[in-house]
Amino acid sequence: MIRFITRLALAIDQWLERTLGRPYNLILGIGLIVEIVRRLIDLPARLDSMPHVAGEVVVVVIATLLLIHQIGALSHHVERVGRRKPAAPQED
Repeated sequence: MIRFITRLALAIDQWLERTLGRPYNLILGIGLIVEIVRRLIDLPARLDSMPHVAGEVVVVVIATLLLIHQIGALSHHVERVGRRKPAAPQED
């Protein structure tokens, strides 16, 4: 079951990347940035309960790691697209 879910998720991710291209990665990256900022802004209100603070920190760390992953995926996409396009003629 887990193998099926992971393969399905990979297939959907690859389809979205082929269909939407860079905007797909940008949307995901922007969404992660918004979520990280929102969590950090809300953090002072949660300082009254240590389990909430720990949970918020874990969520921010995971979201940051996901953002790093998205930036890496976007970088690979940009490199792949750059290799397919012929170089523009240079003017002297």
